[in-house]
Amino acid sequence: MQFKIEPSNLGWWFWLATIFVILLALTGWTAAFYLAISLSLVHALFFLEESKNVRDFETQLRLIFFVLTLFGIVPGVRAVVFLLLLAETVLITFFGQSYLARGLKRMPWNQEHAIE
Repeated sequence: MQFKIEPSNLGWWFWLATIFVILLALTGWTAAFYLAISLSLVHALFFLEESKNVRDFETQLRLIFFVLTLFGIVPGVRAVVFLLLLAETVLITFFGQSYLARGLKRMPWNQEHAIE
């Protein structure tokens, strides 16, 4: 795993903003949970608009991430879910790795994607 920063990549900026919003949420600012959900939705819709195809792998990853952020609505599990999402987002943003992506690549409809 190698540290990398990609400021020329718009997707990278979406992930970086998500890290900050999740950190705000985990510090106790309840509105930040909803902001994280909204940001993840915008991120997913942006990639859906770019690809024009829900089967596009990058779009699928962002849609799944958005669905997972919806657990932020449930107060009893939001901290645990957002801690996991924070770890995943840091991996994606700074190391180009994603356990979520690895799992998604194993789904039957994504068998054409090579697993790294």
